[in-house]
Amino acid sequence: MRFTRRACIWLTLPLAAMVGSVTAAAANPKVVASFSILGDLVNKVGGNDIELVVLTPVGAEVHEWELTPNNFIALEDADLVFYNGYQLEQWMRQVYATVGNRAPLVPVAEATEYPTQPIVTGEYTGEPDPHLWMDPRAVAAYMKVIADQLSELHPEAADNFQARAAAATETLARLHEEIGEILAPISEEQRLLITTEAAFAYFAEAYGFRHDGVWGSNAETEGSPQQVMRIVDLIEQAQPGALFWESTLSDRYIRSIAADTELPIAGPLYVDSLSEPDGDATNYVAMMRHNAKLIRTALTLGEEEESNAEADAAESEASAEGEDAEENEAPEQDEAEEA
Repeated sequence: MRFTRRACIWLTLPLAAMVGSVTAAAANPKVVASFSILGDLVNKVGGNDIELVVLTPVGAEVHEWELTPNNFIALEDADLVFYNGYQLEQWMRQVYATVGNRAPLVPVAEATEYPTQPIVTGEYTGEPDPHLWMDPRAVAAYMKVIADQLSELHPEAADNFQARAAAATETLARLHEEIGEILAPISEEQRLLITTEAAFAYFAEAYGFRHDGVWGSNAETEGSPQQVMRIVDLIEQAQPGALFWESTLSDRYIRSIAADTELPIAGPLYVDSLSEPDGDATNYVAMMRHNAKLIRTALTLGEEEESNAEADAAESEASAEGEDAEENEAPEQDEAEEA
C-alpha cells in the first residue's frame, strides 16, 4: 500500500491550486512557475506550504507567451521564481527586469545538470533542447531541484517538501516503466515519431524512437515551404505510420503534409502545456500516459490493419480451397449414388 498511497499525490493536489490559494497561511512564500507543466511539478512538491502562481495559462504556447499585467503583479510579489531554462521561455528578460535581485530565479532544467539532447532541425539545430520533462527520469531530477530550493526558502516546511518530492519520484519511476510497456507493441520499423515541433527528443531517447519535426523549436520561423518539403522527403524515404500534432499549435501544417502523403494524422499530443480540467492531460502523469497511448494507437493501427487483411486473405484462400475440394468430391459422390 505504500506506493499506492504515495502515488495519489498526483490526484490529491489539484492544478487549480496553482492560481494561488487565498486560504494559504500568511507565512507561506509566494512562488511563481513559468508554465503549466512546471507549475504542476512545483505544486506536487510545494503543496499547501506555498502560494503558487503560474504565468503561462493552460493551452497557451510557452515559447511565445507575452506577459500580462497580472503576471507582472505576481512577479513583483514573488519570493521565488521557477522557470525551465534552455531558452524555452523567450520572454525571461522581462522577468529578470521585473524581479531584479528581490527573489531567486531558478532555471530548473539547467539546474538539474541532466544530460541534454540537441535540437534536431531548424534555426537552433545543435543547441540544447529544452523539453527535458518529456522523460520522467529527467522530471525526477526536476523534483530534487524544486524541493531543495523550496526547503531553502521555507525551512519550516523542508521535511514536507522533501517527502513530497520523494513520493513523486517513486511515481515517476513507475510511470517510466508503464510508458515502456504501453509502447512495447510498436515494432522497430514503426518507431518514427514526426510532429509539428520536434519536441520529443527526450521521449524518443527514453523509449527507442527516431524523431523529427516540421520545425525544431516554436521560437523559430514556423511552416516555411522548405520545412514542409524536408518533411515530405523524409516521409517518402521512411514511410512512417502516422503524423502527429500538438495541443498548443495549429494542425494545418500536419494536415497539409498528410494530404500530400496520404498518411493518417493523430493528436493532440501535449508537450508545452497541460490540458483544461476536462481534458486528457490535467497533470504531468496523465499527460504522459495520454501521449504514450495515442502514439501506440496511431503507429500500430496500420500494422493491425495489415495483419487483419492478411488474416482475411488467408481465410478467403482456405475457403476457396475448401470449395474446390467439395467440387472435386461431388462427381465421385454422384457416381456412387448411380451405382
